Amino acid sequence: MKNYFYAATLIILASCSAAKFVPAPPTQADADRIASKYPGITVEELNLGKQHYEAQCATCHGLKNPVKWNETQWKSIVPKMAEKANKKAKKEVVDNNMQESILKYVIAMSTSGKKSS
Repeated sequence: MKNYFYAATLIILASCSAAKFVPAPPTQADADRIASKYPGITVEELNLGKQHYEAQCATCHGLKNPVKWNETQWKSIVPKMAEKANKKAKKEVVDNNMQESILKYVIAMSTSGKKSS
């Protein structure tokens, strides 16, 4: 019984001490970099996407570093995750505008080269 308690304690401590990803705030350089894909994109729009990303994606799992996936992958991941979130909530919590906002943010940050922050 003591061994079980110690093992459980170690697992809990390890999960608490694991480094969590903290999304980097977008910069003008990020907006400029993806302006060819999204003409007129602003830092404010990217910040809104970051807010949506943090609010919606962290409810089911930890936030992921956008540089781990490329644009093509994100274009597949975000709609699937939005659908899962909406099914879990049994209503639309991630609408098309929010989904697009998140997608622009993760695409911008996936090309930033920022491995962590």
